[in-house]
Amino acid sequence: MQSHRHIHYGRVGGALAILVLVGILVFAVVKIVKPDDSQQVSLENPLPSETQSMTLAATQAATEPTTQATTQAPTELITEPPTTEPVEIPESIKLKVPYISQKGLLPTGCELVSAKMVLEYYGKKVDVNDIVENTISMYPKTENGRTYAPHPSQAFIGSPWDETSFGCFPPVIVNMMNKLLPEGKIAKDVSGTDLQTLAETYLPRNMPVLVWATISMLEHQSTIGWYLYDEEGEPTDEWYGWQANEHCLVLVGYDSKYYYLNDPYGGRGLVSYKRELVEKRFNSMGQYAAVVVDE
Repeated sequence: MQSHRHIHYGRVGGALAILVLVGILVFAVVKIVKPDDSQQVSLENPLPSETQSMTLAATQAATEPTTQATTQAPTELITEPPTTEPVEIPESIKLKVPYISQKGLLPTGCELVSAKMVLEYYGKKVDVNDIVENTISMYPKTENGRTYAPHPSQAFIGSPWDETSFGCFPPVIVNMMNKLLPEGKIAKDVSGTDLQTLAETYLPRNMPVLVWATISMLEHQSTIGWYLYDEEGEPTDEWYGWQANEHCLVLVGYDSKYYYLNDPYGGRGLVSYKRELVEKRFNSMGQYAAVVVDE
């Protein structure tokens, strides 16, 4: 009986060994055919690497019928191509942009004169009268004891011919420039981008940048203002404080310590200020900027 029991356990042990071996083989096959987890698009990692994206695209192309059209919206993995080719960012650069002074021309029209510099840089010589005529402007008005005017992003407040007027912001200048630029070029509002990024993005591509800072990089002051009109020209209760010392210049270069700008004020020509100071004034004015790009 003991011998018989011994033989019986031996057979069971052999069967168990076979089953274990079969299990190992099945696990190995499953491991081979199962896709790697790192190639799965999950909620925790919705954007796989470039190599993983190519793998997913190839898998999808192999499984979808080639004759069946699809109306499915593009996935997150499909992105628009960049608008400009990548370029090497130099340690220093200085573009040769024609200089024009606003002195004796447009006393409060630094934005328009700076735009004229950029227009001429792109080969478009425009009379200053044409620039003014194509710029939306409006003097403040008094209604019921209140002074009203548009936001400077909607119009030049006052007149650039007038020494007591104010100014405007990029949307007004962009609108004017797009009426005058040569074919194939278009002005673009790039406000809200830090100055270093603007400089390193556009100057290496030979594109000067219109930037809003302050006269002589002095601190701005809110000493005067008005109530705003809405988009329909109706008066509102919203108060806008004009930033005194507001000034528009043309950013033409930089190095490790300085930014270089064409300053239309007082015939100053090409000026340089420490990068930290220009960035501080640019930020305090709201990071307003505009640039001309290929259409």
